[in-house]
Amino acid sequence: MNKKLFTLPLSLIAVVLALLGVAPQAYADHDALFQDYPAKVEAATALAREYMKTHPGQGSDSLRHNVIAGLSDGRVASSRVLTPTRKRKLSAREVFELCRPSSLVVCRFEHNNAYALDSAYSNASAVALTSDGICATNYHVVADLVLSGALGHEVKNDLMRFLMDHEGNIYPFRQVLHVDPINDMAIIRVDTNGRKLTPASIGTDVPQGTTVYCLSHPSGAYYHFTDGMVSNCTRSTNKRTGRDKYILEITSDYGVGASGGPIFDDCGNLVALVSSTFSLYAQPEQYRNFQMAYKQTVPVFLIRECFTD
Repeated sequence: MNKKLFTLPLSLIAVVLALLGVAPQAYADHDALFQDYPAKVEAATALAREYMKTHPGQGSDSLRHNVIAGLSDGRVASSRVLTPTRKRKLSAREVFELCRPSSLVVCRFEHNNAYALDSAYSNASAVALTSDGICATNYHVVADLVLSGALGHEVKNDLMRFLMDHEGNIYPFRQVLHVDPINDMAIIRVDTNGRKLTPASIGTDVPQGTTVYCLSHPSGAYYHFTDGMVSNCTRSTNKRTGRDKYILEITSDYGVGASGGPIFDDCGNLVALVSSTFSLYAQPEQYRNFQMAYKQTVPVFLIRECFTD
């Protein structure tokens, strides 16, 4: 065997790979690839502080005072404002690039007595539904606002809630439009400050085996992207109230901080929201011998039902 046949010049190998479409992409700006999201959250503190100065009386207490009046009967807007379902299948990377602007970080802006300063930190996720500020997240993300508002309570040091996009822009909460505690879903409106959000395209019901992607912000791992599939679709009815609870289970990884984050199909359509996890142990009484975790999400049809034709 002539070994020279297998000693191609590196330059020729690079040309062959390029012709085959498998040449690695070079990044001229590494900082564009490796994002410093914690620094953006830190910078959001200054933006939140400035917003409070220019919009006095529009913080968390104002939101609480008006929470009951702001809640709708479940119909928040016309379905015509939603982005139609996409049909073309995408690569995983294309899904990420397309959907990243629609995935938003939920932040709290609070006064810290110990350090005598105001600061912002992230604690959940959300997704943009319309360009003018309608977004979706979990009920448990806004439950404290809703319940304290309904009871007429004020919460000391809770200054403002806002969303942050991948560029570091902030969008303060203005109104809670709809809540569904049974299915852990909430629709909110934010102040876009003259900007336009990038709404996710709204998908349809997805059966078991469908490929899905989660793009959320678990424990400070901002814009964490994982893949998986739909593993189960279940429904249970509360015999006392007659209310149905719908759960779409998936295998994509997520954790604390991902609550309310979007789940997309392989066309980049929103098909669910992260809700919770349930850990299965062989010895549940002692929480020993962990076996698996059920990843429970909110199916997208519950969001669709909040928009009229």
